[in-house]
Amino acid sequence: MLYLILKYIHILAAILMIGMSLANGVGKVFADRTGNVHRMAAISALTVYVNKRIVLPSLVVLAFSGIGLGLSLHVSFREGWIFQAMVLLVILVVGYFVGNHYETRLHHLASDAEKHNQSKVSPLYWQVSNVYYLTGAPVLVAMVLSLYLMVFQRSLF
Repeated sequence: MLYLILKYIHILAAILMIGMSLANGVGKVFADRTGNVHRMAAISALTVYVNKRIVLPSLVVLAFSGIGLGLSLHVSFREGWIFQAMVLLVILVVGYFVGNHYETRLHHLASDAEKHNQSKVSPLYWQVSNVYYLTGAPVLVAMVLSLYLMVFQRSLF
């Protein structure tokens, strides 16, 4: 029974982490396309909030529930798909902090433009945004690969 509870929690945490991460990215794309400083500031504020309240806790829950699942199955953490999942989780955690750094910067840039009643964000916003997208791509790949490992429980290579 403990195994099933841990598995449920693990899957729920993965759904929240992946869903909120994708929603953050899609929200930013749509807000940026409008060019509306108020929308860009609002979405970036929401993104930073969601990251702290949902994404980071879900990464922590994924780690602990994954360890609990591995211990309950008496499997090695040093080989196969479980080791690969742990490596991907480390990549996701690092990606979270890197992405959150850029998202926080973007929020400050958009909020500053809004406070000063500017009709456009500064060119620095777009420069930081481009780096943000480059750092987000590996995170997206890591999420998809983690989901594959979770479902199929087979090594990637």
